[in-house]
Amino acid sequence: MRLFTDDSSSITDPFLRRAWILARNGLGTTSPNPMVGCVLVQGTEIVGEGWHERAGGPHAEAIALRDAGSAARGATVYVTLEPCAHHGRTPPCVDALIESEVARIVIGMPDPSIVASGGAERLSAAGIEVIFADDPAPFAALNRGWLMHVRESRPWITVKLALTLDARIAAGPGVRTRISGPGAHAVTMRLRAASDAVVIGARTAIADDPALTVRDSAGAPASRQPLRVVLTRRTDPDGCSLFGDGHGQTAVLMPDGCGRAAPAGARAIEYDSAGGVTAAMRALAAEGIAHVMVEPGQTLFTALWDEGLVDELVLVHAGGVGGEGWTGSYTGSDGGPELALRTRMKAVEAEVVGDDAITVWTRKTQE
Repeated sequence: MRLFTDDSSSITDPFLRRAWILARNGLGTTSPNPMVGCVLVQGTEIVGEGWHERAGGPHAEAIALRDAGSAARGATVYVTLEPCAHHGRTPPCVDALIESEVARIVIGMPDPSIVASGGAERLSAAGIEVIFADDPAPFAALNRGWLMHVRESRPWITVKLALTLDARIAAGPGVRTRISGPGAHAVTMRLRAASDAVVIGARTAIADDPALTVRDSAGAPASRQPLRVVLTRRTDPDGCSLFGDGHGQTAVLMPDGCGRAAPAGARAIEYDSAGGVTAAMRALAAEGIAHVMVEPGQTLFTALWDEGLVDELVLVHAGGVGGEGWTGSYTGSDGGPELALRTRMKAVEAEVVGDDAITVWTRKTQE
């Protein structure tokens, strides 16, 4: 979803747009499930609405039907995602819709998952009119993390970098360096709040000793915190304060068979050491993590870029230069003098925040 603009602005149907807005209330709490919103309408009046609040809890359709009560009979249902047709931790939503005798359902996008799809066919077979939205894009944007989880068994990865005007990220290796201002800090809090996990490399953890928490403008921690993860191959991240600060869960993502234990206050998540960062991200997906925010140093950003794992890149440009001796963001070779610049990403947003400029980039092949 966009940082500075509204993905739902292109949804022309007001009730379907209302369902999208309701779905967004589940941001950061529904993984590994998708965010879903549902609205029931009689004529031009909303008679019931709801959204999926958390994994394992009632689905949006069930909440909206309960809200509508007897008014659900003959109603039109507007829902952001095709209702599920399988027994999971909750009963199939299609059964509840059929039993409530709704007349019509308007769906934002089909469910691509093998397990839960097929709801539209069952609803049609029961005599309920089924209509899909002309443009599924805003509904796909709502659940891009879940979709990546379903299709590629890894999370959606948002990378945030703070850069000088000459593209430097630190005053030197292992040197903690504040580059961006307070406005960009607020954007970082928003990005963390929208993520299931925040990941840093072990070298960054040792050099910066960050809290990685979501905090308000006064510095108070939010009630809901993403999982804080330190990714390591050889470096031991013991001693980092985030493992014992009590502000949410922490984990160390470490290669299998490394023979090391996680620091006190953290749990270990192992990944296939031969699979690189891709295997590490898939290990997080296996834990139910659908959207990861990475705040990398040079080594981790280079690995993410080289393995094609940067789905979204948020660049914060500060108005100064670092110069010789400062650390750059990338050390790989993505082309060479004989090749043209490989433009894998496209700019989708730009904003001035305080004294800093923020640009948001996504892959050219997906929004």
